[in-house]
Amino acid sequence: MTIRPGTILRTLAVSVALVASVALGTWSASALAAPTPDAGLRTLFRAVLANPSDLEANLAYARAAERAGERRKALATYERILLNHPGNAEARTALARIRRAVEPAWTNVTLSTGVGYNSNPLQRPDSASRPGSVFGLIDARFRDERPLGWWRWRTELFGGGSLYDKTDQMNSGYVGGVIGPLVPAAGYGAIRPLVIGGYRWLDGTDLYGEIGGGLEFEGRFQGALQAVRLAAVWRDYGQDWSSDSGAVIDLSARLSRPALFLDNDALFFRPRVRWSDVGSDPVPFLPTQFEAGKYWEVGGRLDYRIAWTDIITTGLGLSLYQRWFADPATAGADNRVDTYVAPGANLTLSNLMTDSVDLRFDYVYQYQSSNDAAREFDAHLVTGRIIGRF
Repeated sequence: MTIRPGTILRTLAVSVALVASVALGTWSASALAAPTPDAGLRTLFRAVLANPSDLEANLAYARAAERAGERRKALATYERILLNHPGNAEARTALARIRRAVEPAWTNVTLSTGVGYNSNPLQRPDSASRPGSVFGLIDARFRDERPLGWWRWRTELFGGGSLYDKTDQMNSGYVGGVIGPLVPAAGYGAIRPLVIGGYRWLDGTDLYGEIGGGLEFEGRFQGALQAVRLAAVWRDYGQDWSSDSGAVIDLSARLSRPALFLDNDALFFRPRVRWSDVGSDPVPFLPTQFEAGKYWEVGGRLDYRIAWTDIITTGLGLSLYQRWFADPATAGADNRVDTYVAPGANLTLSNLMTDSVDLRFDYVYQYQSSNDAAREFDAHLVTGRIIGRF
């Protein structure tokens, strides 16, 4: 991979500075929040004992207990306040904040492996040869969240790859990770500063490496966890590819609504706006979601799922992305414009062998139209996977 020392070092310095500042803030908050004997707490608690339903007395004691690091005492007091004053906004916000802080650490590992068939993995137009191919895939994801100082830290690591039978130039692999603290915000939310890194290879050679950061806001609304993320990375492509290097900025969200029509259904929406400033020509033969080049992209994915029984869940999905490039499709032509559409359906059989192993089948039809004839394609994609959670 071609490494541009000045650019990469600047990006690395910014990321290291972000990690250092977050770590320093965590250490400082932990030191300041260390429990210390406080005679004032006893005085405030006597006022609560004198009148347990007194809102101001309870709030004063809860605030002081939280400042002193006595989270359990503060938690019990805010719960008592909400019993007597269920509409109190300060108590509801503080209760969510402290509950997050005292949650035990947890770790989740998800492994999936399977096989599939792609009728056009090289994404060639109808006018070209379009060999189909069977492929195998594997994916591993690690998520860990635990208290460190006053905040909780979440670490997400992932890796995997795919091997094709007849189109081995599509053989690929990837590793990456995201780490950052969950800083309590107003209401039931949290702000999460992010450090992001990743590496991908394709056809036996370096495709790209990336490093960057971002900011994510997450909270529980409409009975589910919702999140909005702004992320920016510097992506450096390998010397074997026609693409150069540049910034990629994403504004994305994870939104869901359980019990939309039925008690056992849910709607999921993942919108995304992307700005890519990667120079030179797009890399050929890439899955559409990793398109390179200078462009704006707007779109997202919508999924609807119904759990018919404890074992059977079915779903329908639709991906739609519009992409406007800064360069023409051919010399003297208009700038390239792509429209990518991918409807699909899936079936999940849960808890077949144990309560942590699922079997999932997916079908997706991919279609892309473009004013660049070489980038028009369609494909049928079928996969079957075993998914284990540990």
